[in-house]
Amino acid sequence: MSGLIDADHWKGAEILNEISNQVADRTHLQLIEMLKPTFSKDGNQWCYLYGELPNDCIVGFGDTPYKAMCDFSKNFFNAKP
Repeated sequence: MSGLIDADHWKGAEILNEISNQVADRTHLQLIEMLKPTFSKDGNQWCYLYGELPNDCIVGFGDTPYKAMCDFSKNFFNAKP
């Protein structure tokens, strides 16, 4: 089993979790780079906006730019055509 990560061991699970987080972050960043949504501050929240308000858009809000990016990505992948 040399060279493999043992997910049943606490350190292996921690490593796999970190890899998964990095892959998710890269996916979020690629989506932002591809779509180039508008990024702004809306009140006390950060906001990504893609499309036209009020109905023909995808938005993401968060207390930090990172959380807004994650929310935008989640909303994009869950949007109904």
